[in-house]
Parts: sequence; structure tokens; C-alpha cells
Amino acid sequence: MSDEARLLAEIHAARALMRASEPARDTSRGPGAAELWAHAIREPGEPVDLALVRAIRDDPATARRYRALLAGQAIAHAPLAAAASDGAVASRRVGPFTLGILPADEDAPPLLVLRGSAARPPRVIEAMLGDETVRLALPPPTDGAILVALDPDVPEAARLGEMLRDRSCAVFLL
Repeated sequence: MSDEARLLAEIHAARALMRASEPARDTSRGPGAAELWAHAIREPGEPVDLALVRAIRDDPATARRYRALLAGQAIAHAPLAAAASDGAVASRRVGPFTLGILPADEDAPPLLVLRGSAARPPRVIEAMLGDETVRLALPPPTDGAILVALDPDVPEAARLGEMLRDRSCAVFLL
């Protein structure tokens, strides 16, 4: 399947899921699907629309639409999948990827290890727990694994590690 055809399939699946999850929504008072989509696929380090982030955080309907958009993307394209815990809290399956957290030792912080096979490795990990969202850029894979240090001196990385240990945390690879 060509990249263009895959993108169209992903967009149609996300739109269908959004329509099914909230048939009578009023988008006039919140951001539209295009704005939410642009926010979801932005490159790491790009500017963030603070009004959009505030809307996702403060408006439950906007947050539901944003999560439905991510879930629709996950359904349309398996490598971009919502995580479901597969038993142990420190291990999860996310589409073709396995996320594992190696415990800290005396010399190194805990490590998040993503292993899997996909045509395109994920560039970003986004975790959502309640009203809180943490988003981190991922390095390129080395020997089929992506390693992220969950350094306690880096607040976002430390919080991501805490969130991933919670079974109710939703995880998206983009």
C-alpha cells in the first residue's frame, strides 16, 4: 500500500471512530479535528498551540475527541496503537511493539525499552493518565530496540516512567 493510500485509510478510520464515539458533538466551541490532528502528529520540538493544549486538558469533550482521534489512528495503522497491559505492570504491548521498563541500578536510571518490528519506528511516545499527558521524542532504534533513560533528573522522563507503571495509563506511539 502506498504512503498516500495508507494516510487516507488512517484519516477515514479516525473520522469514522470520531463520528461513532460522539455523534451529536458541537465543534463550534472547541478545536476541530484538523487542529487536533495537527497537534497529534507535530514533530518533536515544534511549537505547541497552548489554547489547544488547554482545551484538551480542561474540556472533557475535546479530550475525548483527541483520544478518539489517536485511537482511530491506532485502529487504522497497527504500529500506532493504544497500549493494553499484558499482565506485568512494567511490560506492555503496543501494536507490534513491546514496552518494558528495566529497573534502575547504582550507576544508571531505569530504562524504557521498546522492541518490535515495524516499517516505520515510532518518533514520539505519548502517555495519558487522567488529565495528565506526557509526550517525549524517541531516539532512532539501535539493533531493533529504542532505549529511553527515565532519568529522575528529567521531570518528563521520570513522570513518563511513573505513568507507564500504572495499568490505567493510555500509551500511544506516533
